[in-house]
Amino acid sequence: MKTVDAYFASVAGSYDRLQPIVAGPSYEAGLAFILEFLPQEPDDAFTCVELGCGTATLSDRVLTRFPCASAVAVDSEPAMLAVAQQKLEKYGKRAQVREGEVMACELPSCEVVLSSFMFHHVPPETLGETLRCIVGALTPGGCFILLDQMTPGPAWGDGVAAQSRRLYRAGVSAAVAAGLTTEAEIDARWAFKRKMKEEGKDVEYRHRAEDVLTAMQDAGFAEVGLVWRMFAATVLVGFAGQEVT
Repeated sequence: MKTVDAYFASVAGSYDRLQPIVAGPSYEAGLAFILEFLPQEPDDAFTCVELGCGTATLSDRVLTRFPCASAVAVDSEPAMLAVAQQKLEKYGKRAQVREGEVMACELPSCEVVLSSFMFHHVPPETLGETLRCIVGALTPGGCFILLDQMTPGPAWGDGVAAQSRRLYRAGVSAAVAAGLTTEAEIDARWAFKRKMKEEGKDVEYRHRAEDVLTAMQDAGFAEVGLVWRMFAATVLVGFAGQEVT
């Protein structure tokens, strides 16, 4: 994802502090849902791959919640991976950080693949290839859980959009009151993001959930579904088929 690496390289140092604020309340709510939705038991030993891990927030939380699990965090941006490496050091050999092209990389065999707020950088024409890489890495019955902003349908009305903005502003105000950031810093982050978009260095695609689910089926997932949504933030799940004996 070289078209977006420049943006993430620039924001890596402040990403963990600001992202939960600028992404709105659905960011933390979505991550919390993923941890609850994972089908593994607390003492299960399994391997989780976080694709497009950024600073490996999900890997960190999975390894904390599941003490027998291991995680492989994959991203293409070295600056983000440097933060991820520091974050995951405490888990020793249970955690690996790998640099790789997330849309077409060779993934290790695993029971779980997770992706949060990354797929909107995947162009529609390469969606199928990325999903085939994922389902090909999953062990029989393994699951892929995808959290991202997706086009809601039917289209929002003014009331829903206004409520979304209200909750976002309430979150920013609470963060400012808590001393986590300032209004000026938030405004500067959005201004920088707009600039990077104008320069083609932060390319995003707003996929429809229905289209992604269809692409997942076409890629070879045995079962797919939409399991959670908060405004545009959406969680999709796909299960690999069971091994035939």
